Amino acid sequence: MQQNQSANENAGFTEKSAASATNAQQVKQEIQRDVNEGQGAMTSREAGAMRD
Repeated sequence: MQQNQSANENAGFTEKSAASATNAQQVKQEIQRDVNEGQGAMTSREAGAMRD
């Protein structure tokens, strides 16, 4: 554990800084916009509907 902690400090990356850099509301809006435009991965339901 101690080695991982020092490695993260050396890289200048911590989980706290990554979490605080993400705006959850903005991410949700981007996802909704992509869904509305038809972008994104196909769901299993959509794939199942395409089967013969």
